[in-house]
Amino acid sequence: MKKIWFILLTLIVIFLLAFSFFVKKNNISSLILGEKEFSVEVVDSDFARGRGLSGRSALLENQGMFFVFEKESDYGFWMKDMLFPIDIIWIDKNFKINHIENEVKPETYPKVFYGGKETLYVLEVSAGETEKLKIQAGDYIRFSKVY
Repeated sequence: MKKIWFILLTLIVIFLLAFSFFVKKNNISSLILGEKEFSVEVVDSDFARGRGLSGRSALLENQGMFFVFEKESDYGFWMKDMLFPIDIIWIDKNFKINHIENEVKPETYPKVFYGGKETLYVLEVSAGETEKLKIQAGDYIRFSKVY
Protein backbone atom coordinates (compact mmCIF):
# COMPACT_ATOMS: atom_id res chain seq x y z
CA MET A 1 0.00 0.00 0.00
CA LYS A 2 2.87 2.38 0.82
CA LYS A 3 4.34 1.75 -2.63
CA ILE A 4 1.07 2.81 -4.33
CA TRP A 5 0.91 6.02 -2.27
CA PHE A 6 4.55 6.78 -3.08
CA ILE A 7 3.94 6.29 -6.82
CA LEU A 8 0.77 8.38 -6.69
CA LEU A 9 2.51 11.18 -4.79
CA THR A 10 5.44 11.08 -7.25
CA LEU A 11 3.06 11.34 -10.22
CA ILE A 12 1.26 14.31 -8.63
CA VAL A 13 4.55 16.14 -8.04
CA ILE A 14 5.68 15.47 -11.64
CA PHE A 15 2.32 16.72 -12.95
CA LEU A 16 2.49 19.91 -10.86
CA LEU A 17 6.05 20.62 -11.99
CA ALA A 18 5.13 20.07 -15.64
CA PHE A 19 1.99 22.20 -15.26
CA SER A 20 3.92 25.10 -13.71
CA PHE A 21 6.50 24.87 -16.51
CA PHE A 22 3.91 25.08 -19.31
CA VAL A 23 1.48 27.54 -17.73
CA LYS A 24 3.12 30.93 -17.47
CA LYS A 25 1.44 33.61 -15.40
CA ASN A 26 1.21 37.04 -16.97
CA ASN A 27 3.51 39.62 -15.47
CA ILE A 28 2.30 42.99 -14.30
CA SER A 29 4.46 46.07 -14.79
CA SER A 30 4.06 49.80 -14.57
CA LEU A 31 4.97 52.11 -17.40
CA ILE A 32 4.82 55.83 -18.04
CA LEU A 33 2.96 57.09 -21.10
CA GLY A 34 3.20 60.84 -21.30
CA GLU A 35 3.14 61.85 -17.65
CA LYS A 36 0.71 59.12 -16.56
CA GLU A 37 1.56 55.80 -14.93
CA PHE A 38 -0.23 52.71 -16.24
CA SER A 39 -0.40 49.28 -14.68
CA VAL A 40 0.01 46.90 -17.61
CA GLU A 41 -0.40 43.19 -18.03
CA VAL A 42 2.60 41.92 -19.98
CA VAL A 43 1.74 39.21 -22.50
CA ASP A 44 4.58 37.42 -24.24
CA SER A 45 3.24 34.02 -25.30
CA ASP A 46 1.41 33.22 -28.54
CA PHE A 47 -1.66 32.09 -26.59
CA ALA A 48 -1.86 35.23 -24.43
CA ARG A 49 -1.17 37.55 -27.38
CA GLY A 50 -3.89 35.80 -29.40
CA ARG A 51 -6.40 36.21 -26.59
CA GLY A 52 -5.43 39.80 -25.73
CA LEU A 53 -8.29 41.79 -24.23
CA SER A 54 -10.96 39.73 -26.02
CA GLY A 55 -14.01 38.97 -23.92
CA ARG A 56 -13.16 41.39 -21.12
CA SER A 57 -15.88 43.84 -20.18
CA ALA A 58 -13.68 46.91 -19.66
CA LEU A 59 -10.23 48.33 -19.18
CA LEU A 60 -9.71 50.92 -16.46
CA GLU A 61 -8.33 54.33 -17.37
CA ASN A 62 -4.92 53.59 -15.83
CA GLN A 63 -4.60 50.00 -17.10
CA GLY A 64 -3.31 48.48 -20.28
CA MET A 65 -2.00 45.40 -21.99
CA PHE A 66 1.63 45.34 -23.17
CA PHE A 67 2.39 42.84 -25.95
CA VAL A 68 5.99 41.66 -26.23
CA PHE A 69 7.18 39.91 -29.40
CA GLU A 70 10.32 37.84 -30.05
CA LYS A 71 11.38 39.74 -33.17
CA GLU A 72 10.59 43.00 -34.88
CA SER A 73 7.85 43.01 -37.51
CA ASP A 74 4.76 44.94 -38.57
CA TYR A 75 2.21 43.24 -36.32
CA GLY A 76 -1.50 43.42 -37.05
CA PHE A 77 -4.26 43.76 -34.46
CA TRP A 78 -7.99 43.29 -34.79
CA MET A 79 -11.01 43.66 -32.54
CA LYS A 80 -12.27 40.08 -32.55
CA ASP A 81 -14.49 39.42 -29.49
CA MET A 82 -13.74 42.90 -28.10
CA LEU A 83 -16.46 44.58 -26.05
CA PHE A 84 -15.08 48.13 -25.81
CA PRO A 85 -12.93 50.56 -27.86
CA ILE A 86 -9.19 50.98 -27.27
CA ASP A 87 -6.17 52.95 -28.42
CA ILE A 88 -3.47 50.75 -29.99
CA ILE A 89 0.15 51.93 -29.80
CA TRP A 90 2.99 50.32 -31.81
CA ILE A 91 6.45 50.70 -30.19
CA ASP A 92 9.94 49.93 -31.53
CA LYS A 93 12.83 48.17 -29.78
CA ASN A 94 14.00 51.48 -28.26
CA PHE A 95 10.53 52.09 -26.75
CA LYS A 96 9.77 54.84 -29.27
CA ILE A 97 6.16 55.05 -30.45
CA ASN A 98 5.89 54.30 -34.18
CA HIS A 99 2.16 54.61 -34.72
CA ILE A 100 -1.13 55.07 -32.85
CA GLU A 101 -4.64 54.02 -33.81
CA ASN A 102 -7.08 56.06 -31.72
CA GLU A 103 -10.46 54.85 -30.50
CA VAL A 104 -10.54 51.54 -32.38
CA LYS A 105 -14.07 50.20 -31.97
CA PRO A 106 -15.24 46.57 -31.76
CA GLU A 107 -17.38 47.13 -34.88
CA THR A 108 -14.22 47.45 -36.99
CA TYR A 109 -13.71 43.66 -36.88
CA PRO A 110 -12.57 41.96 -39.15
CA LYS A 111 -10.38 44.89 -40.22
CA VAL A 112 -6.73 44.44 -39.20
CA PHE A 113 -4.76 47.48 -38.01
CA TYR A 114 -0.99 47.73 -38.60
CA GLY A 115 1.64 50.10 -37.30
CA GLY A 116 3.35 50.33 -40.69
CA LYS A 117 6.88 49.99 -39.26
CA GLU A 118 9.07 47.43 -37.52
CA THR A 119 7.65 46.96 -34.03
CA LEU A 120 8.70 44.89 -31.03
CA TYR A 121 5.96 45.97 -28.61
CA VAL A 122 2.32 47.00 -28.77
CA LEU A 123 0.41 48.73 -25.99
CA GLU A 124 -3.38 48.78 -25.69
CA VAL A 125 -5.02 51.36 -23.42
CA SER A 126 -8.52 52.74 -22.94
CA ALA A 127 -9.92 54.62 -25.90
CA GLY A 128 -9.09 58.32 -25.79
CA GLU A 129 -6.08 58.02 -23.45
CA THR A 130 -3.52 58.92 -26.12
CA GLU A 131 -5.44 62.05 -27.14
CA LYS A 132 -6.00 63.06 -23.52
CA LEU A 133 -2.28 62.72 -22.80
CA LYS A 134 -1.29 64.30 -26.15
CA ILE A 135 0.76 61.21 -27.07
CA GLN A 136 2.01 61.00 -30.64
CA ALA A 137 4.40 59.01 -32.83
CA GLY A 138 7.98 59.84 -31.87
CA ASP A 139 7.26 59.94 -28.12
CA TYR A 140 8.79 57.33 -25.81
CA ILE A 141 7.39 55.10 -23.09
CA ARG A 142 9.29 54.43 -19.85
CA PHE A 143 9.02 51.65 -17.30
CA SER A 144 8.61 52.60 -13.68
CA LYS A 145 8.22 49.12 -12.13
CA VAL A 146 8.64 45.56 -13.28
CA TYR A 147 7.19 42.87 -11.01
